[in-house]
Amino acid sequence: MIEDLSYIVCPIQRAATLVGDVNVIVILRELQGGPKRFGHFVDVGLNPRSLSKRLQRLADEGILTRTAYAESPPRVEYQLTSKGRALTPVLRALQEFGETWLPTTPWDREAFKEESQKP
Repeated sequence: MIEDLSYIVCPIQRAATLVGDVNVIVILRELQGGPKRFGHFVDVGLNPRSLSKRLQRLADEGILTRTAYAESPPRVEYQLTSKGRALTPVLRALQEFGETWLPTTPWDREAFKEESQKP
């Protein structure tokens, strides 16, 4: 993971370097619904080891906040910042693309294939 984005001239490349990882996209998707705890991300299939690094990087970049509560056991929640919420249209565009162009079942693929071959 590239640490210093300031050496990347192209803004598209800078943004893609920060958020163009499947795990980061899943984190952002999950946080769209509000604050989440670390275990939530593990429950949706993210590897705890790489998850920690990605959450820290997103917090360092101001995409999300990490709030630790003085409880026993300790509780930490992650939440999108306004900078993180600004990525919502990007996530929506990815969702629309996936729904339109990447069918999910063999039946969807067959219907998609037939539709795309029409003149």
